[in-house]
Amino acid sequence: MTGDLVYYDSNPPRAVSPELARLHWERMFSLPRLVEAVRNTSTYWLKDDHDTVTNDCWPGMNAGELSFKEGVQIFREQAPMGDCDFRTIRWGRDLQLWFTDGRDYRSPNTMPDGPEKTIWGAGQKQWFKRTVKESTVTWKVLVSPTPVVGPDRGNKHDNHSNDAFTHEGDEIRAWLKANAPDNFFVVCGDRHWQYHSVHPVSGVHEFSVGPASDSHASGSPGEDREYHKFHRVAGGFLCVELRPVGTTSEISFQLRDINGGISYEAKFRRAAA
Repeated sequence: MTGDLVYYDSNPPRAVSPELARLHWERMFSLPRLVEAVRNTSTYWLKDDHDTVTNDCWPGMNAGELSFKEGVQIFREQAPMGDCDFRTIRWGRDLQLWFTDGRDYRSPNTMPDGPEKTIWGAGQKQWFKRTVKESTVTWKVLVSPTPVVGPDRGNKHDNHSNDAFTHEGDEIRAWLKANAPDNFFVVCGDRHWQYHSVHPVSGVHEFSVGPASDSHASGSPGEDREYHKFHRVAGGFLCVELRPVGTTSEISFQLRDINGGISYEAKFRRAAA
């Protein structure tokens, strides 16, 4: 669950009070197909802007009577988050997952860019670098509510692939190039199109899960051959498969359509840890 699980600010009635925010959750997660899915599939949950307060929000913003603090509290009462918004989970010898929070610790999007401007916050960033560097697994995957690589539209100013957070985006990508150059991947939500991008300077790979439905697919700035290995404005999901191949480990990222068909697949193989 990569964030924007409900849309407080666009699906009527707009959530301008705590009561209406809870209505959005009750309405969405009472849908029979979602009830059945969550009953039968283990999940990790991340929040983003639309399920905190409003589009591109940061601490201190309100939507009517709904404050940012209340939005965070309501998300945590509705979603099984555990003790911390950012966390890491190791799955055996070959895989470790990182989940980051992009709302609670961020600077205002309107703040001038520079070393002090942040999406992750100093504590989360320090935790991320320390735990990634300490990890001995074969494959390392960050699941982020927003892009780290992109590219994104020129009029967006809310994530690490945008001009508004160039400094921290460059810092994170350069650190990954130096410390996890050949076994680290980013999986991101928020963008309403599917893609596999490789950053032209750092070499960081990113896969966008895209929208769940074709009707929700939109907004792409278009294919950028400097970045894109694959680009598709349509609904679907991302499936990641991990398997041993002799003495090596193979990880496969499959961008699938709404019926489960594989539209694109990228495979990587290396010696097991």
